Amino acid sequence: WGALDYLILDMPPGTGDIQLTLTQRLNITAAVIVTTPQELSFADVVRGVEMFDSVNVPCVAVVENMAYYEVDPAEQFDTAQLEKAMEGALAEKGLLENKNGETSDLAKDLVQVVLQNAKAEPIRIFGPGHKRRLSEQWGIDHTFSMPLMDKIAANGDAGTPFVLENPDSPQSKIYRDLAKSVVSEVAKAKFSSSRPDITYDSDSHMIQVDDETLTPAALRRACRCAACVEEMTGRQILVASDVKESIKPSRMSSTGNYALSVDWSDGHRSLYPYRQIKALLPNKGGNKKQEAKSGEKQGDLQQA
Repeated sequence: WGALDYLILDMPPGTGDIQLTLTQRLNITAAVIVTTPQELSFADVVRGVEMFDSVNVPCVAVVENMAYYEVDPAEQFDTAQLEKAMEGALAEKGLLENKNGETSDLAKDLVQVVLQNAKAEPIRIFGPGHKRRLSEQWGIDHTFSMPLMDKIAANGDAGTPFVLENPDSPQSKIYRDLAKSVVSEVAKAKFSSSRPDITYDSDSHMIQVDDETLTPAALRRACRCAACVEEMTGRQILVASDVKESIKPSRMSSTGNYALSVDWSDGHRSLYPYRQIKALLPNKGGNKKQEAKSGEKQGDLQQA
Protein backbone atom coordinates (compact mmCIF):
# COMPACT_ATOMS: atom_id res chain seq x y z
CA TRP A 1 0.00 0.00 0.00
CA GLY A 2 2.85 2.39 0.68
CA ALA A 3 2.36 5.31 3.04
CA LEU A 4 -1.16 5.48 4.51
CA ASP A 5 -3.00 8.14 6.44
CA TYR A 6 -5.49 5.65 7.87
CA LEU A 7 -5.97 1.91 7.58
CA ILE A 8 -9.53 0.82 8.38
CA LEU A 9 -10.06 -2.80 9.35
CA ASP A 10 -13.62 -4.14 9.02
CA MET A 11 -13.93 -6.82 11.67
CA PRO A 12 -16.55 -9.60 11.60
CA PRO A 13 -19.53 -9.23 13.95
CA GLY A 14 -19.24 -10.24 17.57
CA THR A 15 -16.65 -10.10 20.33
CA GLY A 16 -15.11 -13.56 20.09
CA ASP A 17 -11.59 -14.92 19.73
CA ILE A 18 -11.10 -13.50 16.22
CA GLN A 19 -11.74 -9.93 17.31
CA LEU A 20 -9.73 -10.27 20.51
CA THR A 21 -6.77 -11.84 18.69
CA LEU A 22 -6.73 -9.11 16.05
CA THR A 23 -6.82 -6.33 18.62
CA GLN A 24 -3.97 -7.99 20.55
CA ARG A 25 -1.78 -8.57 17.49
CA LEU A 26 -2.35 -5.27 15.68
CA ASN A 27 -1.45 -1.82 16.91
CA ILE A 28 -5.00 -0.41 16.71
CA THR A 29 -5.40 3.28 17.52
CA ALA A 30 -9.17 3.42 18.00
CA ALA A 31 -12.40 1.55 17.31
CA VAL A 32 -15.76 2.47 15.80
CA ILE A 33 -18.60 0.16 16.77
CA VAL A 34 -21.35 -0.49 14.20
CA THR A 35 -24.64 -1.75 15.59
CA THR A 36 -28.40 -1.59 15.02
CA PRO A 37 -31.11 0.14 17.09
CA GLN A 38 -32.72 -3.00 18.52
CA GLU A 39 -32.75 -3.30 22.30
CA LEU A 40 -30.77 -6.55 22.20
CA SER A 41 -28.01 -4.85 20.21
CA PHE A 42 -27.17 -2.57 23.13
CA ALA A 43 -25.73 -5.57 24.98
CA ASP A 44 -23.41 -6.17 22.00
CA VAL A 45 -22.30 -2.52 22.14
CA VAL A 46 -21.45 -2.92 25.82
CA ARG A 47 -19.46 -6.09 25.17
CA GLY A 48 -17.65 -4.40 22.28
CA VAL A 49 -16.64 -1.38 24.37
CA GLU A 50 -15.48 -3.63 27.21
CA MET A 51 -13.51 -5.89 24.86
CA PHE A 52 -11.65 -3.02 23.23
CA ASP A 53 -11.05 -1.42 26.61
CA SER A 54 -9.46 -4.66 27.86
CA VAL A 55 -6.74 -4.21 25.23
CA ASN A 56 -6.50 -0.40 25.68
CA VAL A 57 -8.27 0.50 22.42
CA PRO A 58 -10.64 3.46 22.92
CA CYS A 59 -14.05 3.42 21.23
CA VAL A 60 -14.37 6.83 19.58
CA ALA A 61 -17.76 6.49 17.86
CA VAL A 62 -20.81 4.29 17.50
CA VAL A 63 -22.83 3.96 14.30
CA GLU A 64 -26.44 2.76 14.40
CA ASN A 65 -27.01 1.19 11.02
CA MET A 66 -30.54 0.91 9.57
CA ALA A 67 -31.68 3.36 12.25
CA TYR A 68 -34.67 4.63 10.31
CA TYR A 69 -36.40 4.48 6.96
CA GLU A 70 -36.85 7.66 4.97
CA VAL A 71 -39.90 7.99 2.74
CA ASP A 72 -39.51 10.23 -0.30
CA PRO A 73 -42.90 11.93 -0.87
CA ALA A 74 -42.14 12.29 -4.56
CA GLU A 75 -41.98 8.52 -4.90
CA GLN A 76 -45.31 7.95 -3.14
CA PHE A 77 -47.51 9.86 -5.59
CA ASP A 78 -48.38 9.77 -9.28
CA THR A 79 -47.06 13.14 -10.45
CA ALA A 80 -49.26 13.23 -13.56
CA GLN A 81 -52.37 12.52 -11.49
CA LEU A 82 -51.41 15.27 -9.02
CA GLU A 83 -50.93 17.74 -11.86
CA LYS A 84 -54.38 16.94 -13.27
CA ALA A 85 -55.95 17.36 -9.82
CA MET A 86 -54.12 20.66 -9.31
CA GLU A 87 -55.26 21.92 -12.69
CA GLY A 88 -58.88 21.00 -11.89
CA ALA A 89 -58.69 22.85 -8.57
CA LEU A 90 -57.27 25.95 -10.26
CA ALA A 91 -59.99 25.84 -12.93
CA GLU A 92 -62.75 25.60 -10.29
CA LYS A 93 -61.41 28.75 -8.65
CA GLY A 94 -61.39 30.53 -11.99
CA LEU A 95 -57.62 30.83 -11.92
CA LEU A 96 -56.98 28.78 -15.01
CA GLU A 97 -58.43 28.30 -18.44
CA ASN A 98 -57.21 25.25 -20.27
CA LYS A 99 -58.39 25.17 -23.86
CA ASN A 100 -55.77 22.84 -25.32
CA GLY A 101 -56.47 19.84 -23.10
CA GLU A 102 -52.84 19.86 -21.93
CA THR A 103 -51.65 20.25 -18.35
CA SER A 104 -50.74 23.86 -17.72
CA ASP A 105 -47.25 24.93 -16.70
CA LEU A 106 -48.73 26.59 -13.61
CA ALA A 107 -50.20 23.31 -12.36
CA LYS A 108 -46.89 21.50 -12.98
CA ASP A 109 -44.93 24.19 -11.16
CA LEU A 110 -47.27 24.10 -8.16
CA VAL A 111 -47.03 20.32 -7.90
CA GLN A 112 -43.23 20.53 -7.93
CA VAL A 113 -43.31 23.15 -5.18
CA VAL A 114 -45.55 20.89 -3.08
CA LEU A 115 -43.33 17.82 -3.59
CA GLN A 116 -40.12 19.71 -2.88
CA ASN A 117 -41.48 21.02 0.42
CA ALA A 118 -43.24 17.86 1.49
CA LYS A 119 -41.53 16.22 4.46
CA ALA A 120 -42.11 12.82 5.96
CA GLU A 121 -41.08 11.78 9.45
CA PRO A 122 -38.40 9.06 9.48
CA ILE A 123 -39.86 5.66 10.31
CA ARG A 124 -37.84 3.98 13.07
CA ILE A 125 -38.51 0.36 12.22
CA PHE A 126 -36.25 -1.10 14.91
CA GLY A 127 -36.95 1.32 17.76
CA PRO A 128 -35.48 4.62 18.98
CA GLY A 129 -31.91 3.38 19.38
CA HIS A 130 -29.34 3.86 22.13
CA LYS A 131 -27.79 7.30 21.52
CA ARG A 132 -28.90 8.78 24.85
CA ARG A 133 -27.71 5.80 26.88
CA LEU A 134 -24.37 5.72 25.09
CA SER A 135 -23.84 9.37 25.96
CA GLU A 136 -25.05 9.18 29.57
CA GLN A 137 -23.52 5.85 30.58
CA TRP A 138 -20.39 5.61 28.46
CA GLY A 139 -19.60 9.21 27.56
CA ILE A 140 -19.56 8.40 23.84
CA ASP A 141 -20.93 11.53 22.19
CA HIS A 142 -20.04 10.66 18.62
CA THR A 143 -23.06 8.52 17.76
CA PHE A 144 -24.47 8.46 14.24
CA SER A 145 -27.75 7.11 12.88
CA MET A 146 -27.56 5.82 9.33
CA PRO A 147 -30.82 5.42 7.39
CA LEU A 148 -32.06 2.29 5.69
CA MET A 149 -31.88 3.26 1.99
CA ASP A 150 -31.98 1.16 -1.12
CA LYS A 151 -29.71 3.66 -2.89
CA ILE A 152 -26.91 3.15 -0.35
CA ALA A 153 -27.19 -0.62 -0.76
CA ALA A 154 -27.26 -0.33 -4.57
CA ASN A 155 -24.15 1.87 -4.59
CA GLY A 156 -22.36 -0.60 -2.35
CA ASP A 157 -23.18 -3.47 -4.70
CA ALA A 158 -22.10 -1.42 -7.73
CA GLY A 159 -18.78 -0.46 -6.17
CA THR A 160 -19.46 3.28 -6.35
CA PRO A 161 -19.50 4.97 -2.93
CA PHE A 162 -22.80 6.67 -2.20
CA VAL A 163 -21.02 9.82 -1.01
CA LEU A 164 -19.29 10.23 -4.39
CA GLU A 165 -22.45 9.82 -6.41
CA ASN A 166 -24.58 11.92 -4.02
CA PRO A 167 -22.14 14.36 -2.39
CA ASP A 168 -24.76 16.95 -1.42
CA SER A 169 -27.31 14.58 0.11
CA PRO A 170 -28.14 14.66 3.86
CA GLN A 171 -27.00 11.04 4.14
CA SER A 172 -23.57 11.89 2.73
CA LYS A 173 -23.25 14.61 5.36
CA ILE A 174 -23.68 11.94 8.06
CA TYR A 175 -20.79 9.97 6.58
CA ARG A 176 -18.62 13.11 6.42
CA ASP A 177 -19.45 14.02 10.03
CA LEU A 178 -18.53 10.48 11.11
CA ALA A 179 -15.19 10.70 9.29
CA LYS A 180 -14.41 14.11 10.83
CA SER A 181 -15.19 12.81 14.32
CA VAL A 182 -12.97 9.77 13.89
CA VAL A 183 -10.07 11.88 12.59
CA SER A 184 -10.44 14.27 15.53
CA GLU A 185 -10.67 11.54 18.16
CA VAL A 186 -7.76 9.57 16.69
CA ALA A 187 -5.62 12.72 16.92
CA LYS A 188 -6.64 13.15 20.56
CA ALA A 189 -5.88 9.51 21.32
CA LYS A 190 -2.41 9.74 19.77
CA PHE A 191 -1.27 13.16 20.90
CA SER A 192 -3.24 14.16 23.99
CA SER A 193 -5.37 12.85 26.83
CA SER A 194 -8.46 14.42 28.35
CA ARG A 195 -8.73 11.96 31.24
CA PRO A 196 -8.71 13.56 34.68
CA ASP A 197 -6.57 11.99 37.38
CA ILE A 198 -9.04 10.28 39.75
CA THR A 199 -8.04 8.48 42.96
CA TYR A 200 -9.61 7.56 46.29
CA ASP A 201 -7.98 8.75 49.52
CA SER A 202 -9.05 6.37 52.29
CA ASP A 203 -7.64 8.60 55.05
CA SER A 204 -9.85 11.57 54.18
CA HIS A 205 -12.60 9.38 52.67
CA MET A 206 -12.67 11.59 49.57
CA ILE A 207 -12.34 11.03 45.84
CA GLN A 208 -9.63 13.21 44.37
CA VAL A 209 -10.34 14.55 40.86
CA ASP A 210 -7.21 16.38 39.72
CA ASP A 211 -6.97 19.21 42.28
CA GLU A 212 -10.54 18.95 43.57
CA THR A 213 -12.42 16.53 45.81
CA LEU A 214 -15.76 14.77 45.77
CA THR A 215 -17.46 12.61 48.39
CA PRO A 216 -17.95 8.95 47.43
CA ALA A 217 -21.63 9.13 48.40
CA ALA A 218 -22.24 12.06 46.03
CA LEU A 219 -20.70 10.13 43.16
CA ARG A 220 -22.60 6.93 43.98
CA ARG A 221 -25.93 8.84 44.06
CA ALA A 222 -25.20 10.24 40.61
CA CYS A 223 -25.12 6.80 38.96
CA ARG A 224 -27.12 6.76 35.72
CA CYS A 225 -27.22 3.03 35.06
CA ALA A 226 -30.46 1.20 34.26
CA ALA A 227 -30.83 0.09 37.88
CA CYS A 228 -30.61 3.66 39.17
CA VAL A 229 -32.44 5.65 36.48
CA GLU A 230 -35.51 4.66 34.49
CA GLU A 231 -34.38 4.47 30.88
CA MET A 232 -37.46 5.76 29.06
CA THR A 233 -38.37 8.67 31.35
CA GLY A 234 -35.03 9.50 33.01
CA ARG A 235 -36.75 9.27 36.43
CA GLN A 236 -34.40 8.60 39.33
CA ILE A 237 -35.00 5.10 40.76
CA LEU A 238 -32.18 5.19 43.28
CA VAL A 239 -33.26 6.79 46.57
CA ALA A 240 -30.47 9.14 47.64
CA SER A 241 -31.03 8.48 51.34
CA ASP A 242 -30.41 4.75 50.75
CA VAL A 243 -26.77 5.52 49.92
CA LYS A 244 -24.80 5.71 53.16
CA GLU A 245 -22.11 8.33 53.63
CA SER A 246 -19.70 5.52 54.55
CA ILE A 247 -19.85 3.98 51.05
CA LYS A 248 -16.50 3.81 49.28
CA PRO A 249 -15.09 2.62 45.96
CA SER A 250 -13.38 -0.76 46.11
CA ARG A 251 -12.01 -0.42 42.58
CA MET A 252 -11.80 2.38 39.99
CA SER A 253 -10.56 2.05 36.42
CA SER A 254 -10.76 4.00 33.17
CA THR A 255 -13.03 2.70 30.43
CA GLY A 256 -11.83 4.01 27.10
CA ASN A 257 -11.04 7.71 26.92
CA TYR A 258 -14.33 8.97 28.22
CA ALA A 259 -15.57 7.13 31.30
CA LEU A 260 -14.64 5.80 34.74
CA SER A 261 -15.81 2.40 36.00
CA VAL A 262 -16.33 2.15 39.76
CA ASP A 263 -16.98 -0.95 41.88
CA TRP A 264 -18.67 0.14 45.11
CA SER A 265 -18.53 -1.34 48.58
CA ASP A 266 -22.30 -1.98 48.41
CA GLY A 267 -21.73 -4.41 45.50
CA HIS A 268 -22.93 -2.02 42.80
CA ARG A 269 -20.94 -1.16 39.68
CA SER A 270 -21.26 2.28 38.08
CA LEU A 271 -19.96 3.88 34.92
CA TYR A 272 -19.47 7.65 34.81
CA PRO A 273 -18.53 9.80 31.82
CA TYR A 274 -15.69 12.11 32.84
CA ARG A 275 -17.75 15.18 31.96
CA GLN A 276 -20.41 14.02 34.46
CA ILE A 277 -17.80 13.68 37.21
CA LYS A 278 -16.44 17.14 36.47
CA ALA A 279 -19.96 18.59 36.63
CA LEU A 280 -20.40 17.11 40.13
CA LEU A 281 -17.35 18.86 41.58
CA PRO A 282 -18.27 21.38 44.29
CA ASN A 283 -16.43 24.22 42.59
CA LYS A 284 -18.53 23.75 39.47
CA GLY A 285 -21.72 24.24 41.42
CA GLY A 286 -20.08 26.95 43.50
CA ASN A 287 -19.16 28.91 40.40
CA LYS A 288 -22.75 28.76 39.16
CA LYS A 289 -24.09 29.91 42.52
CA GLN A 290 -21.57 32.73 42.60
CA GLU A 291 -22.59 33.81 39.10
CA ALA A 292 -26.25 33.75 40.12
CA LYS A 293 -25.55 35.86 43.20
CA SER A 294 -23.50 38.27 41.12
CA GLY A 295 -26.38 38.58 38.65
CA GLU A 296 -28.80 39.30 41.50
CA LYS A 297 -26.54 42.02 42.87
CA GLN A 298 -26.21 43.64 39.45
CA GLY A 299 -30.00 43.55 39.08
CA ASP A 300 -30.43 45.22 42.49
CA LEU A 301 -27.95 47.94 41.52
CA GLN A 302 -29.79 48.60 38.24
CA GLN A 303 -33.10 48.86 40.07
CA ALA A 304 -31.56 51.27 42.60
